[in-house]
Amino acid sequence: MRKYLIPKDGYFYKANLHSHSNLSDGRLSPEEMKAEYKKRGYSILAVSDHDFLHRHNELTEKDFLLLTAYEINIKDESPHVPYCLKKVVDLNLIAKDPKENRHIGFHPQTVQWLVDKGVLTEELVNSAEYAGELRKMEFSVENINKIIKSANENGFLVTINHPMYSLVDFREYSMLEDAWAMEVYNHSCKVTYGSDDSENMFEDMLRNGKPLFAVATDDNHNHIEDSFGGFTVIKAKSLDYASVIEALEKGHFYASTGPEINELYIEGKGVHIKCGAAREVSMLTFGRKGFLCANNDGSLLDCAEFRIEEDMKYVRFRVVDNQGRKAYTNAYYIGEI
Repeated sequence: MRKYLIPKDGYFYKANLHSHSNLSDGRLSPEEMKAEYKKRGYSILAVSDHDFLHRHNELTEKDFLLLTAYEINIKDESPHVPYCLKKVVDLNLIAKDPKENRHIGFHPQTVQWLVDKGVLTEELVNSAEYAGELRKMEFSVENINKIIKSANENGFLVTINHPMYSLVDFREYSMLEDAWAMEVYNHSCKVTYGSDDSENMFEDMLRNGKPLFAVATDDNHNHIEDSFGGFTVIKAKSLDYASVIEALEKGHFYASTGPEINELYIEGKGVHIKCGAAREVSMLTFGRKGFLCANNDGSLLDCAEFRIEEDMKYVRFRVVDNQGRKAYTNAYYIGEI
């Protein structure tokens, strides 16, 4: 009997879950961004502008969904540390309710730059709705965890963004509690700063008891070629807000910079993965046990099979195509599959 890790039923939808428009520091309008992503086969876009929550439900159509989201940052404000060395934790917040308009971890000081830029008005800032108390303007694990907790309690999915860029080391990340996901790839960081993927940080979090999901995003600002490089493929019942949020909450998706994963299921003691043309497919586990599948003659493969053992604790999979682009699954825990 087969048990599907990525559901058998439903439809695959290509999504960018982290992006910026001209409502913060991006170049294109939300309407222009939608047009560009739709043109390239995407079905879902989260316009997650900085610091202030904007809803774009009017842009949702039968074949394209806008998610209500925004990004907040908690940064080191030490005056004697140069900007390029300051630590920052950026959190992407995706609302489970498309009509959500409350801000998490809000403080007027965090949006003053948007007022100065002319994107927001003082009136809009003063009338902003927020959940909980005004945010403390300090960089600390305690403060970040308080914001994550408030987001969870008020109906948001919380992603830890671009950990390589943030200059926060694992000791601090490992103390963050109850985030929903971590970016294993951020395309803007790759093309702007040369930062590679964050798979090692993601693995460290898993091995230390943080059961995060993995997403790949563009984090595009549309100033340079920072779009269409990292995406998340969601398997949902249909392209409506509730179904997509349900799929995200359950981990019914994979992250990618190119390769496709078509099926992932367990049958007997084996786990089977079917994918687009790949140079190699790997199964990673909690410990040293891991396996790579590749053809000796260098020819491409479109499937792989691995044996699961109980002491692996969890398994996850990586697909690499002939261009070196990668797809990453979530981690699946042996006791739950």
